[in-house]
Amino acid sequence: MAARPTRTLLIYPPSRTQCHFSCPQGMQMLAAVLERSGGEVQLLDANAARRKLTVSAIVREVEKIRPDVIGMTLLTPLVREAYRLASALRASGAKLLAGGPHATLLPEEPLEYGFDATVIGEGEPTVAEAVRALQGEIPLDAVQGLVYRTPEGTIRHNPPRPLVADLDTLPLPARHLVEPTHFGPPDNPGLYATIFTSRGCPARCAYCAGGLFGKKFRFRSADGVVDEMIALNRQYRTRHFYFVDDAMSMDRDRMRRICNRLRDERLGFTWNMMTRVDAVDEELLQLAAAAGCVQIDYGVESGHPETLKRIHKPHTAEMVRRIIPLTARCGIQPVAFFILGFPWEDASALDVTRKLMEDLAPCVRFEPAIASILIPFPGTEIYERYRDEYGFTDWWLGEERNYDAPRTDRHPFYQFYMYRKGAVLDADFFRYSPEVKTKIDEIFRLMLASNLRRRKNLAKYLLLPVLDLSRKLSALSPPLERAVFKLPLLLRRLRQKARPV
Repeated sequence: MAARPTRTLLIYPPSRTQCHFSCPQGMQMLAAVLERSGGEVQLLDANAARRKLTVSAIVREVEKIRPDVIGMTLLTPLVREAYRLASALRASGAKLLAGGPHATLLPEEPLEYGFDATVIGEGEPTVAEAVRALQGEIPLDAVQGLVYRTPEGTIRHNPPRPLVADLDTLPLPARHLVEPTHFGPPDNPGLYATIFTSRGCPARCAYCAGGLFGKKFRFRSADGVVDEMIALNRQYRTRHFYFVDDAMSMDRDRMRRICNRLRDERLGFTWNMMTRVDAVDEELLQLAAAAGCVQIDYGVESGHPETLKRIHKPHTAEMVRRIIPLTARCGIQPVAFFILGFPWEDASALDVTRKLMEDLAPCVRFEPAIASILIPFPGTEIYERYRDEYGFTDWWLGEERNYDAPRTDRHPFYQFYMYRKGAVLDADFFRYSPEVKTKIDEIFRLMLASNLRRRKNLAKYLLLPVLDLSRKLSALSPPLERAVFKLPLLLRRLRQKARPV
């Protein structure tokens, strides 16, 4: 009788700040590779918007699935939860395989917290061999890009595996393994589809490690990208697409080919992309708009010339002032990301960034994300330069420097609302002065006020005065603020719990 195919479960571990409206594409890519090699695969995203799972809930799911191997994605902000989960899963008997950005940067660390092996770098070329090795089908030392502990207890780093040279050789994501109702409303007319079209980045931004996909740009072919969009539309009726590349338009000729085909074939798709301020011009923006581009995300990061220079950004504030309004005039919504709280910035430096934001406000939408306040990720220039000075070495393993979603019993209402994606100021990585913290609050309020202007409901007229009152009362008397805003906080929490799952 033929042996049963190896059963692999790929898990994205719980996060107290993340909420996913689409299944992470990396998991789907790995699943496609494993299926192509003849294995059985299931996906489990603990942060699916409509099915968030705790560690205990995941353990129950694993008991039902009974996988032979569990692969887990490790990102720095959620490794504490991942290591807790790994400890709880040891009793299942499955082999535990770590991968992802954090595992690539610190491959030995997962072995100290219960994992059997770590995949370094891109997972697709390695994952099938790694699963076979953990099952004893091939020697562990035969798998390039694998880190593991030998029977003698020493940690072995196998030679690295070359990056995927031709991205068009990778299989399409295993979207058939995704349950759409876990991520979006059941009446959604199409799958919430993310697509990658390139990998790698030669930039050396001081706050980014960028180790997973290497420093060299690699691009899928224009036809391969458009063909995937057409296939998604035929199978799932998807008509809007989210490109997840860090800088999709760096190869402008390829970008033009993508746009020309979308326009010429009159496919009627719409799409978002992320790119660099220095990677577009008027001709490309007009072509993208004609091809269905409705939004471009730009990593502006700062308006201060010294900061832009010190973090090695390729653009200037003057370029930002030209490109973002130009994007809007071409009919595309520009979205700007900023990072506040670099350790050398005082309140006056933040005022320079604020002035740029005020100038952009009429045409841009701001995206106040968790990383809108600087987080010193391992492997970055910022982390290496400041970890000893500010005492945050290995901060992701402890409680003191970690951050969470705001809590109603710890945060005033204005912070609970403005920092709802993550209370990074609580970690206080760089020991900000009261003046800097106040300035960061003011800039978050600016972003919120600017975005509210685009709303068409009455809430936009009420929210800012309410937040301002919360802030003033909190400065005067935190107990008084909690008493006054106890009911609004309770109502908001009940409304969140009442959302259908």
